[in-house]
Amino acid sequence: MQSTGLSESSGIKLNSVFEAASPVELFLSPDAVPDIDFNNLGLLGKIVSRPCLFEYFRFPPTEDDICNCMLQLFTWQKKLYQKAEQEGKEPPTEEVLPHLWVIIASPTEALLETFLEEFGTNPNFSDWYQGVYFLDDEFKTSLIAINQLPVTPDTLWLRMLGRGTILEQAVNEFLAFPEDYPLRNRVVKLVGNWCAETEGEEELAEEDKEFLRLLSPIYQQWQEGMASLD
Repeated sequence: MQSTGLSESSGIKLNSVFEAASPVELFLSPDAVPDIDFNNLGLLGKIVSRPCLFEYFRFPPTEDDICNCMLQLFTWQKKLYQKAEQEGKEPPTEEVLPHLWVIIASPTEALLETFLEEFGTNPNFSDWYQGVYFLDDEFKTSLIAINQLPVTPDTLWLRMLGRGTILEQAVNEFLAFPEDYPLRNRVVKLVGNWCAETEGEEELAEEDKEFLRLLSPIYQQWQEGMASLD
């Protein structure tokens, strides 16, 4: 997936979130994107309203995959402490240290049970949705099971990372937005560029073909928009 204007302006480190069974590292500091109204992003906006680190799995990850994600978080935190020390500044506060969000399209029940048992859970999340799991505070880590999120406008942007019928429904909801809906053009451009690149590849896995099919309505809008510029 190509880098977007959002990633370029915010210093996000981004690899293709559509790469099968491979975690992506994405760090976002909300101060770096002042032009984004997080209120338009629902649950995603609530998540990115403070520094955060994302790891996304299109396919069910293993326990080792999640542990590696947490290791990245601890490594990132260590670098922030080292940077502050080198620059003679105060250690980073809790508000500056990123929170890790592991977003999984369809995690297994066994995986969720294992991590909630081993790392404990934070009971103070009554204002969050079903499908959002918090580990104990000291781990600064949460798991999001996309397939468990309720179907509401607030969860749409995360359900756009789902699979199968979940993604299909999210795409239909997105297309029902008016053309002037905030961020609509950015999403159409992002999806369109990815589809154009992927469609041109000689060999595609069945999962990628299915993904292209589900995204085709957005891709078609992107193509129409490009044609109008000719």
